[in-house]
Amino acid sequence: MDTIEKPVTRKDGYHDFYFRVIIALLAAHLIIAFGEKESFFQLLVMPAYYWSLLPSFVIAFLLVNFVNFITVKLDKKHDWMRQPLLRAGLQLTLALLLPAVLAFLLASVYFWTFGYNIFKTLYLKYDFPVIVLLLVLLNAYYLSFYFYKRSRIAEKTLSHPVAAKDENSPGETAAKEIFLVQRGAQTLPLSVFSIAYFYREGDYNFLKAFDGESYLVAQTLDEIEQQLDSRVFFRANRQVIVQRKACTRYSNLEYGKLELFAQPSFKHPVIISQRRSKQFREWIQG
Repeated sequence: MDTIEKPVTRKDGYHDFYFRVIIALLAAHLIIAFGEKESFFQLLVMPAYYWSLLPSFVIAFLLVNFVNFITVKLDKKHDWMRQPLLRAGLQLTLALLLPAVLAFLLASVYFWTFGYNIFKTLYLKYDFPVIVLLLVLLNAYYLSFYFYKRSRIAEKTLSHPVAAKDENSPGETAAKEIFLVQRGAQTLPLSVFSIAYFYREGDYNFLKAFDGESYLVAQTLDEIEQQLDSRVFFRANRQVIVQRKACTRYSNLEYGKLELFAQPSFKHPVIISQRRSKQFREWIQG
């Protein structure tokens, strides 16, 4: 049996608070220093620099945290691998365009407090393009971080022992009881008893839990089949491995084939071949 320590749950899915502080500070400095004649060290000895740095840092930190918040929420609901077009559209709208609008509004309030009209300043010409560029780079960072985490999770899952030796059955292996799955950049351990079935869709493999949630898994279905208890799970065909409790009924088809129905329901019809239909009937009866 695999023993897995559950990850510590944190509100921040990327655990990069200090990175966000540094990025916000650098962004505030770039906005202030851009177009100025003074060097970096000359700015450091000017009190006016710090008076400008503080509000710029606050605005930049709010924007960076907003992008982080939106990205974490989208990771949980709209995975990049399963919904790439929808996720890209939401990321562009909510984590790039919306923060850019918020940056403009916050800057407008800042200038207004000092009696300036933002349209009569150089903000839109110099500062705003820098902010948009930084937002683009921040989104690129989170996208890269997501795929980095995904690759690390896949490596960890594939390198995890397939099964532990059963002391009471020499030469045999005990069935896997925990599977590592991915939700965005997070790793979750799921018990096999909460899994309704494993299935292949496109070029990727997933599992469907009894609560209706789908999760990406790193192993192939052939590898997964070797790790499961054959008394509990059945390889219906090349695309599906189903748990007994998920099977609700089956129908006879021509040429001795069967169509399997399950809960949660399959997205596509699951056909069991004539060769495997007898074995399935024996298995479903226990």
